[in-house]
Amino acid sequence: MSPAKAVVKGARVSSSGRPVKAAERVWQIIAVLAVAGLSWWYFSAHSHPSPNRYHGLVLALGWIGISLCVVVTVLSARKRIAYQGFGKMSVWLTGHIYLGIVAAFAIFYHAAFRAGGPLSAWLLAFFSLTIVSGLLGWLFSRRLPPLLTAMEESPAIIEDLLSVREQCLQGMLELAGAGSPEFRQLVHQRLLKDAGSWSRMLRFYRRRSTLGQELPAFQKEHALALASLKPREHRAYQRATEYALRVNKMNAELWLQRVMRGWMTFHIVVTGTMFALAAVHIFTALYY
Repeated sequence: MSPAKAVVKGARVSSSGRPVKAAERVWQIIAVLAVAGLSWWYFSAHSHPSPNRYHGLVLALGWIGISLCVVVTVLSARKRIAYQGFGKMSVWLTGHIYLGIVAAFAIFYHAAFRAGGPLSAWLLAFFSLTIVSGLLGWLFSRRLPPLLTAMEESPAIIEDLLSVREQCLQGMLELAGAGSPEFRQLVHQRLLKDAGSWSRMLRFYRRRSTLGQELPAFQKEHALALASLKPREHRAYQRATEYALRVNKMNAELWLQRVMRGWMTFHIVVTGTMFALAAVHIFTALYY
């Protein structure tokens, strides 16, 4: 690529990022103004007590909060079809986050930061879980994909990772079965333990390293074990160490992918439960 083309390409990347940052700034301004308005309304009503005024405030905040929750859910659905040309996904994600924050203030002001009866307590608990899981998801979406990209040699789904892990375990055990008793003992007592080691998985996370970057140091740790084997088994044992480290790396990638999948499932379940409880809460408030 020529320098001129590189400059043009860089300019495109820079210009494409500006609308996203501008949209995020707009959402931030909307959220700050909305939270400020809700806070002024809430504390103003408490500074000048009036039964009718307070009752109207509670009802209004409840309707505002649940309406914003519906809008946030719609934005989440719109965010998922952003890949099909309906705007940038990051823009819809930003709207989902900041309007969710405004909804949280409205609901907590509606509840006056306390749980009433059992139904209200459960509703507030699941609403809190929805907010917390959403914030965790935002954190995961920022931290886990770059970490996974830095570690993986090629993009792979969970099913592929499970298949590779099974093949590596099978290869390691086949090498052990064909080796001497000393070889089998090292594989079963050391390499299998290393393959499932959490501390070694954390090393991949901390260093954002690939298999090729970690393998020389890992094999060096097993130099003494290698010296205790017959020379004809050295290459097989080195191959077994590579299998063991690859299994550990597959475990590290699997854990990250399962966290991302599991978070989304949890967030959807608690959100659905929250809406169901909200429907019952609204029904009881209107008819009883």
